[in-house]
Amino acid sequence: MKARLPFEFCAERLAADLASVREEDWIAHYNPDDHEGKWSLAALRSPAGMQTNIWSCAIPDICQPTPLLERCEYFQHVLNRIPVTMSSARLMRLDAGATIKKHCDSFGDEEIRIHVPVTTNPQVEFTLAGERVEMEAGSCWFMDFRLPHSVVNHGSDSRIHLVIDAYRNEWFRDQLSSAT
Repeated sequence: MKARLPFEFCAERLAADLASVREEDWIAHYNPDDHEGKWSLAALRSPAGMQTNIWSCAIPDICQPTPLLERCEYFQHVLNRIPVTMSSARLMRLDAGATIKKHCDSFGDEEIRIHVPVTTNPQVEFTLAGERVEMEAGSCWFMDFRLPHSVVNHGSDSRIHLVIDAYRNEWFRDQLSSAT
């Protein structure tokens, strides 16, 4: 299942905030078996606001803004616009030529993951349950990542998404029911 959510964020402002992310803010993905090439993350919301904690966190009360998020006004705006209870939020960068291998994520029934593409290119091949999903910068998507998914960046530029872990609520359920 996938649903495009009713938000269009400004690609130029997303890119401007991305420009304030320093190379040292990026941390290699914690599971090297899940990918080939360079896949890295930068924490925006994490337990106790620790910049070095790039793990997905399912406990909203302990996740706080990181110093990186405090530098990024538009990323703050994006997170504040989506009316869900958020836990962690991270930037995920898949460099040119890199692959995220097919896998399924484990989530509880009430947990969701939302993607906002920050930078992308037409050669990014994002597949969910065997179906290619094309997402442009500034769009906003829910996908059920308990289903098999993979990403291949055949392009010459990095693909970077703002990835939000959150919980279902009435607003979200309404979005899903109108998307089907």
